[in-house]
Amino acid sequence: MSLRAELIAGGESLPDFAVLLPEGWVAFDDHFSGLEARVEAALGAVPLEARPAAREGVTRLLETARADAARADVIRSFAPSAADPADAAAVSLVVSWLTAPAGATLAELAADAAGRFGARPLDPDGTILTWPLEERTALGDADLTLVGHAYLLHVPGLQGKGLLFRSAIVRQADDQVVADEGIAAMVAVCDAIVASVRWRRNA
Repeated sequence: MSLRAELIAGGESLPDFAVLLPEGWVAFDDHFSGLEARVEAALGAVPLEARPAAREGVTRLLETARADAARADVIRSFAPSAADPADAAAVSLVVSWLTAPAGATLAELAADAAGRFGARPLDPDGTILTWPLEERTALGDADLTLVGHAYLLHVPGLQGKGLLFRSAIVRQADDQVVADEGIAAMVAVCDAIVASVRWRRNA
């Protein structure tokens, strides 16, 4: 498996950072540029009579995702891509900046996550905190169960600033359930991507 680095600009007061993406994974900016083409490719696998409803549902999801991204300060999204849309794994990874409330530190947020969600260190040095996520939602007439993890990293030199990754994996769509082995493999890939974060000091 080959890897490639994806550099993300932090801005004037935040350091740049890079992650390593596995072969076949692609990045989208905060406006999800390029995602529409991927959606259109996926819709090509949907039966012709079902495409209008599917397109309407996906369009609503994209609009919601963009609105959520704007509110949550999302800066980049990652997902696997495949030549055949049917081969693409149903997993995505979103990264955003996290600012602690006034008067609080990121360490206090981390302690709260440990107490409320059972957050634990992902790496031996304890620089990445992770906890499980689960959500039930609907897409059209389909009921979906999404699982994944949140990952919290401290931004070097800034007590109140963090980097938050959130993975989302489709575990179940109606009566179709992804095997535990498949979920574990996608979790392992997301863990590895987050663990690859490297910071670069801005000049």
